[in-house]
Amino acid sequence: MTTQSISDERLEALIVGLLSTLNPWIAELTTQLAEAALEAGDLALLYHICHERQRQSPDLVVQWIGQKADPDLLLYLDGMIDADRLTSSFADCGKDPLTALVASGAATQRTASWSAVQTGYLSGQVVVIPHDGGASWLFDLSQPPHPAVGEPHTERTIRGSHEAFAEAVDIQLSQLRRRLPTQDLVAEPMVLGVRIPTRCRIVYLAGVASPQVVDTMRRRMGNIQIDAAYNATRVGSLVRDHSWALFPTVRYTERVDWAALEIQQGKVAVLVNGDPIVFTVPTTLADYYRTSEDYAGVWYDASYVRFIRLLAFLFGVYLPALYIALTEVNPALISPNLLDLIVGTHTALPFTPFVEVLTMILIIEVLREAAVRLPDVLASTIGTVGAIVVGTAVVKAGFVSPQIIVLMTLTALSLFSVPSYELLASWRMMSGMMLVLAFVLGIYGVVLGTLVMTVALVSLHSFGTPYLTPLSPWRPKDWTNYLVRVPWKSLKRRLTESKTPDLSWMRQTEPRKGTQ
Repeated sequence: MTTQSISDERLEALIVGLLSTLNPWIAELTTQLAEAALEAGDLALLYHICHERQRQSPDLVVQWIGQKADPDLLLYLDGMIDADRLTSSFADCGKDPLTALVASGAATQRTASWSAVQTGYLSGQVVVIPHDGGASWLFDLSQPPHPAVGEPHTERTIRGSHEAFAEAVDIQLSQLRRRLPTQDLVAEPMVLGVRIPTRCRIVYLAGVASPQVVDTMRRRMGNIQIDAAYNATRVGSLVRDHSWALFPTVRYTERVDWAALEIQQGKVAVLVNGDPIVFTVPTTLADYYRTSEDYAGVWYDASYVRFIRLLAFLFGVYLPALYIALTEVNPALISPNLLDLIVGTHTALPFTPFVEVLTMILIIEVLREAAVRLPDVLASTIGTVGAIVVGTAVVKAGFVSPQIIVLMTLTALSLFSVPSYELLASWRMMSGMMLVLAFVLGIYGVVLGTLVMTVALVSLHSFGTPYLTPLSPWRPKDWTNYLVRVPWKSLKRRLTESKTPDLSWMRQTEPRKGTQ
């Protein structure tokens, strides 16, 4: 390579770097120029600016409409609007196109801001800039895709509704309104994203939701300054308390019935356009162990299932740690017969129980990830066959003992019984921490890990609500819907965790005259 070619490459790199630096300034200058042209009514300049933008956005339609002497400027994105409806609006040539659009019955807005004009046609609206320099017209002729409403994938139930949220925020709101047909249902519109606007809705029941929680949510979402709000998880992570905490402090759901029930409890829900996941606040640890099926069945079955979930939590977090602590560090704490049985199965094995547990954790995580990424047709087959084949193979190969297979199978099933997917990741981290502490300090490590976990949970809050409510602080009236679920006739109060000003869930009403 010659010196001349090297200098040419450096010059080209310099030019590219200079252009990338100047592009934001050029875009800002163009926006200011368009704003000034719109204010002055210079449609010719606006036409040239929009026509130049077509080089980067070929789906942007820019054309003159109306009279030839004083035409109006029409802007919209091809493929984002109902073209047939627009054509039918212009079919009557005897009418002015602007008048025809006004008479078409489409939702109409007026704006004098160029940024609002841009947001309008980028969101699928038809923009008409009149020749007389008045405010621009925005006609809602959008035709977004409406995917079919499906079933929940991460929150499956046997009884109750099987309706999941759609991706479009307008459809999500209509789904909630069908379940909550009341004028008290408030849906405050918000737009997040500096560069790519995303429509959001703050949904709550007026008079039931806490005004402090609503104001806090409104303020935190208003302080978000990001290029784009891609999904509800990102928005929830930006508004939640304790962003570095290992435990989630906002509750995510894809079930319409559960979100409606949470709103009835006095909580605030946030809908994000393009994401079928909705999150609600405030939330507590107990809230992650409640499901919509608990309120669709009988009270004794729901209470029994909640007890099983609590037992599964203890197995998933403590079982591997206690096994390692009692077999490797503190063997004197178990009976000699049980110790002889465990030691006898490890006599010919090359690894210690701690290494065997780590090996099985790695195998389970690989199988879980493979089952998630594979198509549904193959996922169940690979998960079942893979677990059986690998489990049998590692025992016959002499890598792990049969006790470890039983132990880790029970641990994995216990962790996967958590109703919330977000809390599952937290308990997996806690189980790993307990395992390491047990390997280093034995039973003392398990006790130390429990104390650290308890302090961490007590210190958490969600929009002003303590995370361990109603255990800490002690609120005995909430225990009717905590570890157990009492019958509906006895469930007369909303939970205090939502900080609602109206705790009355059931009211005694007098029977109407003439009824029996």
